[in-house]
Amino acid sequence: MSLKLDFIKHWKLWFILSAVVTVIALYGIFVRGLNYGIDFTGGTQMNLKFSHAITTQAVNRVLAQDHLSQSTVVMIGTAHRQVLVTTPTISVGQRSQLLGKMKAVGSYQEISTSQVSSIIGQQTERTALLAVILATVAIIIYITVRFEFRFAVAGIIALLLDVIMAVGMVALIHVVLTTYFIMAVLTIFGYSMNDRIIVFDRIRENLHRQKKNEPVQDVVNRSLNQVLIRSINTSTTVMLALAALLVLGGASLRDFSLTMLLGVFFGTFTSLFIASPVWLLWRLRDDARRKANPKPVRAD
Repeated sequence: MSLKLDFIKHWKLWFILSAVVTVIALYGIFVRGLNYGIDFTGGTQMNLKFSHAITTQAVNRVLAQDHLSQSTVVMIGTAHRQVLVTTPTISVGQRSQLLGKMKAVGSYQEISTSQVSSIIGQQTERTALLAVILATVAIIIYITVRFEFRFAVAGIIALLLDVIMAVGMVALIHVVLTTYFIMAVLTIFGYSMNDRIIVFDRIRENLHRQKKNEPVQDVVNRSLNQVLIRSINTSTTVMLALAALLVLGGASLRDFSLTMLLGVFFGTFTSLFIASPVWLLWRLRDDARRKANPKPVRAD
């Protein structure tokens, strides 16, 4: 069944809605701030070997008593006796108190204690920023060559909105961020741009089949209706998988799955309601200028 929804008619509403969400997201990023985890801030790492098998839940309960819920607990080996506990940077006195409370879990031997540097996280952040810049330039060049410059700019505007809105919502929720968060942001770039190119490609195909005196708005609407079911099915499938990962994947993957879940949702929205209207408004403006200032015909 062919759908006939009018995406373009309410473009002002979509723009206002997007602007409101973007403002809220920017508030989350710059006012509330991102909740960087130990991967970015560094911390104290303790290697403990217990006399009997234990659970990560038992260790986490002790950490929560000292307000160290942001810590990570990783089991070493299959006997469930040795754990690697990484907390935010704590003093020698705080560490001694924490180790004393760990006796509630069971008797143990402290294998080693060391300070975790934040250099790796900072380097990853810088590398990711460089990757985003290079990817943005490459996307602009690719879409300009394959389609046209207006498509490239519309796609980048929508892509930046995807990232800002997803990151802003993660900041508002204040989930602890690991290096997986950067992977999620980079994945959003790829997923959203792929979805956008499919929409742009359909618009380009229909422009080639445009009937005489058919408004460009109708061409864009027809194109969006043709890809709507495909976009909904794809994004829904991906979001269901990410939701399962968010619920069942544990704390270590929470920032990745949540960021991706939001990114896919916002990416689908901007592909249908932002990128195409931006291109259309630009195209209509250029067409109006050409009609107002026609090129003079050269006399032979």
